[in-house]
Amino acid sequence: MKLSDAQMKKLLEYSGPPQLKQLALNMALTRLKKRYKEDPTPVVLSKCTLELNGIFEKFAAIMKADYDWIISL
Repeated sequence: MKLSDAQMKKLLEYSGPPQLKQLALNMALTRLKKRYKEDPTPVVLSKCTLELNGIFEKFAAIMKADYDWIISL
């Protein structure tokens, strides 16, 4: 389960309420959205993508539904 920078950009720019089941993922996403909003450069986008992919890699078993929602954006 890996996100591309394009998918991550859609997620970071998504303005509706996130439909995530995992609180830790929701908290990380809130922090990453703030970081990207302050500096919307390709470098920051890549760092955000890398961090979220690390979370998905570590917790893949419990984050499948959240990952599926994100890629459906």
